[in-house]
Amino acid sequence: LGSAGLVAMMAGPRWWRCLWLCASGALAFTPAPSSHLSLSHEPASASLRPGPRCLGPGGGVVRAAGSPVDLATEESGSTVAAVAAAEAEAGQQAEEFSWAEQWYPLAFTSVTDKAVPHRLELFGEPLVLWWDHVREAWAVMTDECPHRLAPLSEGRIDESGRIECPYHGWAFCGKNGACEKIPQLPQNILKDEQRTARVLAESGGKSWRVEEKQGLVWVWAGDNSRADPSTIIICDALERDDFVWIDVSRDMPYSADMLLENVLDSSHVPFTHHKTISKRENAVELPLRITSTESAAGFDAEIATDLPIQMSGQEDAKTTERTSKYVAPTYMHHRIRTTGKDGTLDSGFETWTVAYATPTGPGRCRLFARFPFRFPEPKRGPNIPKLVFKWLPDWVNHMGQLKVLDDDNIFLPLQERRVQDAGGWKDTYHMPTKADVLVSAYRRWFDNHGPPPYAPYAVDEQRYRLVTKEELLDRKSQHTDHCKSCSGALKASKKVKTLCKVVALSALAVAPHLALQRSFKALGGLGVAALVTWRVWLFARNVERTLTSGIHFYPPPRNAPGDKKAARNLKTVEEGRRS
Repeated sequence: LGSAGLVAMMAGPRWWRCLWLCASGALAFTPAPSSHLSLSHEPASASLRPGPRCLGPGGGVVRAAGSPVDLATEESGSTVAAVAAAEAEAGQQAEEFSWAEQWYPLAFTSVTDKAVPHRLELFGEPLVLWWDHVREAWAVMTDECPHRLAPLSEGRIDESGRIECPYHGWAFCGKNGACEKIPQLPQNILKDEQRTARVLAESGGKSWRVEEKQGLVWVWAGDNSRADPSTIIICDALERDDFVWIDVSRDMPYSADMLLENVLDSSHVPFTHHKTISKRENAVELPLRITSTESAAGFDAEIATDLPIQMSGQEDAKTTERTSKYVAPTYMHHRIRTTGKDGTLDSGFETWTVAYATPTGPGRCRLFARFPFRFPEPKRGPNIPKLVFKWLPDWVNHMGQLKVLDDDNIFLPLQERRVQDAGGWKDTYHMPTKADVLVSAYRRWFDNHGPPPYAPYAVDEQRYRLVTKEELLDRKSQHTDHCKSCSGALKASKKVKTLCKVVALSALAVAPHLALQRSFKALGGLGVAALVTWRVWLFARNVERTLTSGIHFYPPPRNAPGDKKAARNLKTVEEGRRS
């Protein structure tokens, strides 16, 4: 997934490629200010350490958090170490920030199976999510039965909508975690209502405050009495009727901060996602700059100069606006707008790349990616791209997007742990261009307000061992298992493969008899049927492989060596954009 996905793509000729790109996993990011995205953060119970200042990407000096920054006017050439030392001497005092007083997304409602409980994590704390069909609401508890700590997620949802422990059948209400059934209670206690109520009251579990908003299940990480649903970070585009969008989630084998660093970085897309959603020839200078105060709430940014989108067969390029936004601690978006036929940005093509990064535990997180699109209305007839996006099944969209995410998954976990071994980003990153402005700004924020308050027993399971490529590209456990649409498609593909085998064996059994009868027309029809069956089997196998593991498609297209003809005929960046 690349925040630059669309930035790189839109620099190329045909913006309408986004229709195919989205279905195959193409993603773009760019943001703008939004009334919903301003949050008030409760002060942390303990003050956070001051975060040392450091240099910004373009070599520019980055001022203290809370002061306006314009890297476009800074001189380049400074080193990270020199600027970091100078800023540290200034004694920057970080603003206080509470990770607990926040809402975190847990699941997309449309693809989460309501018939079974789901085990999830937040800060390394095990949670169980289920649908209470009696209250018609989602419920979350800590994933442990207070009896003897058996995981509730291995139990069932009973007839009353409660979560039932798989060990001894204790049942808990999703509204408040109260224990409502202990099958082992003796009759003398059950006959006494007061004693029964007291025992049940002392046997409850921990419930978490839950809200459903914009198709996501949200959980409040702090004191339930302080939860304010109005502070949930939403995407403005999803509130409008003229947008269509697709969603995808995936458990990533690296931390939430590494995920946000990656999606805020637009310049990696032409290379990491070469021949997936972009091309190396689309790489351009990205003169990024921060346009707001850097604070505990986040920051805004934009591309400092217009990078026109050249329409195929036209001499004039369309004006574009590319903005980005980070809202602490989990949200970012990129927003791209182009002028329409009337010359205004409100009537043209618009796309957002939205990413939420939920910190599930050390060295892991869950990504929630959303891609809203607004397609200009045609002069006549239906808006075909809009209809395609609206009616295409989720599993079809997800297959392409999983491929895009694999491009990053194969190396980012290794990069993250290497940075940790080497002493952190300030001592290891070398960022001499303005393309890294957002990366630098986010890392300053994380230095001041991170890391997340992981549970003391939570560990990075991949920190001290060699992780295999099969694990990094395990699409089934990272996505398909918790996506109702994709898990259904996977089951269906296996059934189709079995059916195709039955048809093929039946055809083989019938063919000799038809040959003896010299029924050549029937043999011809049987041959056509066999060919169709073979093609259907290949399609079903491809669906099964795509939803199971990316190892079937490794190495990625970017790793393919260039052919000799291409090497003799190299293009400049501008030539690549115009081709």
